[in-house]
Amino acid sequence: MSVAGIDRPEAVRSADWLELIRPGDLVVVAQGVGEPTVLLETVLAASPDDVDLFVGLSHSAALAPPAAMPLLSFGALGPLGAPAHRGRVGVIPAHFDDLPRVLRERGQDIVVLIQVGPVDADGTHGLGMAVDHTYELLAHARVVVAEVNDQMPPTASPRIAAATFDAVVETSRPLPVVATPPTTGVHDRIAEHVAGLVPDEATLQLGIGAMAFAIGRALSDRVGLSVRSTLVGDWLLELERSGSIRTGGGAVVISEAAGSAELYDLVTRGAIPVRPVADVVGPAARGEVARFVAVNSALEVDLTGQVNAEALPTGYIGGIGGQSEFLRAGQRSPGGRSIVALPATAGRYSRIVGSLTGDAVTSPRSNVDFVVTEHGVADLRGRSLAERADALIAIAAPEHRTTLKEGLAR
Repeated sequence: MSVAGIDRPEAVRSADWLELIRPGDLVVVAQGVGEPTVLLETVLAASPDDVDLFVGLSHSAALAPPAAMPLLSFGALGPLGAPAHRGRVGVIPAHFDDLPRVLRERGQDIVVLIQVGPVDADGTHGLGMAVDHTYELLAHARVVVAEVNDQMPPTASPRIAAATFDAVVETSRPLPVVATPPTTGVHDRIAEHVAGLVPDEATLQLGIGAMAFAIGRALSDRVGLSVRSTLVGDWLLELERSGSIRTGGGAVVISEAAGSAELYDLVTRGAIPVRPVADVVGPAARGEVARFVAVNSALEVDLTGQVNAEALPTGYIGGIGGQSEFLRAGQRSPGGRSIVALPATAGRYSRIVGSLTGDAVTSPRSNVDFVVTEHGVADLRGRSLAERADALIAIAAPEHRTTLKEGLAR
């Protein structure tokens, strides 16, 4: 475990920490299970003048109502995707692993708000279940404020010296439980198709949510699997219980676990490495991980294989995240694969489309090996644009195939 330490004066206590924020600052808040929710709520309530607040995926209610102060993010995930936030969040399009560089390029003084566990005998604090872009910003921040949560479990995460913090706020609260949405027959059929593309001894990348859970469950008969994923949910529990995860060190490497108390116990008890995003993505992106299978979802895919995971005409509801990096990593990997999995329809609309309805191309068509819906698998490898269109129409919902074919003929 690494130790991050920056020489700072003795930390300010409790309520005085807001005085450290100045006009013009960029306040960057750790996200997900690592969100310092108490600090975030305090900043939102105070709404300091001329301050930008950068937030990510939240599992709390703190961001449910629209904020009075300007919000920035790398997407519109979780509560930020709700209609109340449409047009109120400044989206910075960036790859998740590139956020530390991108945020520094804004030229603002940075204030980092993080959540850590209790101090140990060496005077360091652990980051628990989540290590995100804020970890790499610590050395570049003018101010670092920590919520020290005495219920944060000890994990194999980086350690941060107490001297790093300019202010601390002590709390005692359990980690948020992130429930898996219910799966449907559509999820299960998609998962069966995806499972057919994942060999034994593969290294798997998934996210969280119903689709990821269904895919993890469908892989329970595999052997020797590894996991290298910035985000994991309770599907990791399913694979662990079925004996599908290989034995030995380094079988699972993550940046965040977001799920049940049982999942958090697995991460703690199993000493699963919780590593900086660059450490998780980097080896895969360089093609150093054999049989790396990246599975990502999307809002829609066009007939050339372009992927939109960000926006629809109704507004911005997604984000780039790590999709493009992981899909390309799957292609660079010896024996690896890049897979986009999505239901064929959203209500009465086809999600296989003649052209993307949003303005964003999250992943270029060159990054996609396979597109999977409940109707089958489109193998795009080595296919011409015309061949790709035929393959994608074949996995669209039957009621939309004629319209898609007619659109090609125009």
